[in-house]
Amino acid sequence: YMFRENTKNYVIALAGNPNVGKSTVFNHLTGLKQHTGNWPGKTVIKAEGTFSHRNRRYTLVDLPGTYSLHASSADEQVARDFICFSRPDLTLVVCDATCLERNLNLVLQILEITGQVVLCVNLMDEAERKGIHIDIAALAHKLGIPVVGTAARSGRGLSRLKNVLQDMVTGKIATTPRQVVYDQELELSI
Repeated sequence: YMFRENTKNYVIALAGNPNVGKSTVFNHLTGLKQHTGNWPGKTVIKAEGTFSHRNRRYTLVDLPGTYSLHASSADEQVARDFICFSRPDLTLVVCDATCLERNLNLVLQILEITGQVVLCVNLMDEAERKGIHIDIAALAHKLGIPVVGTAARSGRGLSRLKNVLQDMVTGKIATTPRQVVYDQELELSI
């Protein structure tokens, strides 16, 4: 029996701050193929869903909305532990285009753990209404990872997002994630 590439089920962690449209992205990608429960030993809700794209299967694990991976709450601990220890094939981080700066803290923390990251800048329609322009290409260049602009409520950008997710898990896209360099004293302590 030959193992065929497209029989693998790729696991994608879905991370983001609260209220960035993460659930809308999750629902659009998975449709009704999802189930919920609790994380083992936690009262935190666990949602998982599946979808197929170009003959490949994906399981999307919706991590609790969190501002940081510094585990000061059960939600943050669940998100950090899944990304660190469950080793998903990819982490999809959803950010809010209307307040991108606030969301990038989490992105940079995740990039310290893994380079297998795709950034979804959601709510692009809201940003446009507010006169905010996001240079997606420049952001991708600065972060060293793929960045896709979406308006998940209307479905805009989600087919491109699926294509980028596939190109990442199949190795067609190589990342060069930006690493935060701390001062010498802190680096030595780490």
